[in-house]
Amino acid sequence: MAELQTTYTDTIAAAYPGMIANGESGNRISRTCETSAGIGFGKAVFRGSGDHGCVLTQTLTATSAAFSGNTGNGAMGTVTVSAGAKIGVYSLVVIEPGTNAGKFTLTDPDGVVVGTGAVAAAFSAGGLAFTLADGATDFASGDGFSLTVAGNAFLGISIATSDLPLMPGADADEYQQYDNVAILTGGTPIWVTAGGSVTDGAAVFVDSAGDFVASGGIPLTDWTFDTTGADDALVKIVKR
Repeated sequence: MAELQTTYTDTIAAAYPGMIANGESGNRISRTCETSAGIGFGKAVFRGSGDHGCVLTQTLTATSAAFSGNTGNGAMGTVTVSAGAKIGVYSLVVIEPGTNAGKFTLTDPDGVVVGTGAVAAAFSAGGLAFTLADGATDFASGDGFSLTVAGNAFLGISIATSDLPLMPGADADEYQQYDNVAILTGGTPIWVTAGGSVTDGAAVFVDSAGDFVASGGIPLTDWTFDTTGADDALVKIVKR
């Protein structure tokens, strides 16, 4: 008979990525995996392109529109979106007009001021980068632009399961393309891998490697770390 396992560790791991941490009631949904490389356990999952689909990555775009009634006729350049941007409408408002210049504030969809910038100078903060060009007519106080960020929203965290068959060529501990992915949307803590040092109570972000960090990645609104841990450690996150 073939041997499935011949060596064992002295201790049993306390947890693993995607493991539900306790018996609290949690909100769970399921969606079909669209990502060809699969979705690992304990990963951030985003809305897919098809009905009831989900993917491992988030893709965001941005468009801009001048406020009706603007005095100035300067134009908004191409808006580049990166990690940290929120889906929704940002508001850029000129607060200090000037000759061939001016100062503005940018406020995110939740009403939080992202930063201040200058007309005709490159601006980059909160996941948005652009240049507001000066026009033949200077901007007046209160002039502005709406910047709309659109894309596939965050759904939740993939839940580990032992029910998946390991198909030839497939990796263990992940959902394969077309599998039904169990997703925790909140209510009870879940174990994930930290991408850096994190502390209990800190806000949760996802970095480019798909690990969970305390800043600098995709923000997971209302999720917080429920334990403290070092880089690569298993930690709990929760949304209540």
